[in-house]
Amino acid sequence: MLYLFTLIFFLTIVFFINGIAYIFFSNSFMIEKRVKKLSENTSISNESFNERIMSPFIKNISTMFTKLISKNRYNKIKLRIESLGISKKEEVKFWIYKKNMTSILGFIIAFVFAYILNKNIINSLILSIFIFILVNVIFNFYLSRKISIRKKKIIRDLPFVLDLILVSVEAGLSFDGAINRVVDSVKSELSIEFEKTLKEIKMGIPRKKSLKNLSLRCDSKEIYSFVTSIIQADELGVSIGKVLRIEASQLRERRKQIAREKAMKAPVKMLIPLIIFVFPSIFIIILGPALINISRIFR
Repeated sequence: MLYLFTLIFFLTIVFFINGIAYIFFSNSFMIEKRVKKLSENTSISNESFNERIMSPFIKNISTMFTKLISKNRYNKIKLRIESLGISKKEEVKFWIYKKNMTSILGFIIAFVFAYILNKNIINSLILSIFIFILVNVIFNFYLSRKISIRKKKIIRDLPFVLDLILVSVEAGLSFDGAINRVVDSVKSELSIEFEKTLKEIKMGIPRKKSLKNLSLRCDSKEIYSFVTSIIQADELGVSIGKVLRIEASQLRERRKQIAREKAMKAPVKMLIPLIIFVFPSIFIIILGPALINISRIFR
């Protein structure tokens, strides 16, 4: 009976997913199939099973999950994933697919195992919902962690990149040419973002909009300050070289302040391991022999 219930539950989930996929993709699939019949002759495909079956299936399910999310929510997820340096639309959909499929599989596996061990549907359902939420939290934490690490790398490379842009501008290059020089000379996360900005400018997007997109992707106060200064200098006709020099000096001063702040916090943070681990060991070493001798005297 238990195995029958598990099989029915699993088949219900499979048919539910296939039904939703059919609702969303049946029309487009039929149209695509007719166009292929009219446009090209049928031939034996040399593609692998993964390319013929799995990749289209994953792509369709990814698109389905994307359609189930509101546009505002999708844009927020897309912006966070772009903060990792990923800009392809397919990669964003694939991340949503991985998160949702892992959560659903975790829900099903937790429900089946909990029901086998507990024989209680309500308790099994509560545990499954908890696992579902936990998997989502883990995915979000993992994404936030990777974004934080990349942001630190960008902030670390920013002073050197600003100096290189400043030298290039003062040598006679335009601002776009200076950024191109950075992209060619420096291999870092920040140069990758500048390369995307250059591509947007070449595609016809205004420089102001491209720089704002750079600020949104990096999500950093330092990058925001840099972008704002460049946009204002461009609009007011101020020398970009002077603006870059001021930004570079302010950024170095800010880094010095952060270093001083960390140095001031270090003694306070060191107290915790000292109190928990070091002091008890010292007391045991110093007072241990004395306590042993005292206990022998009173015997």
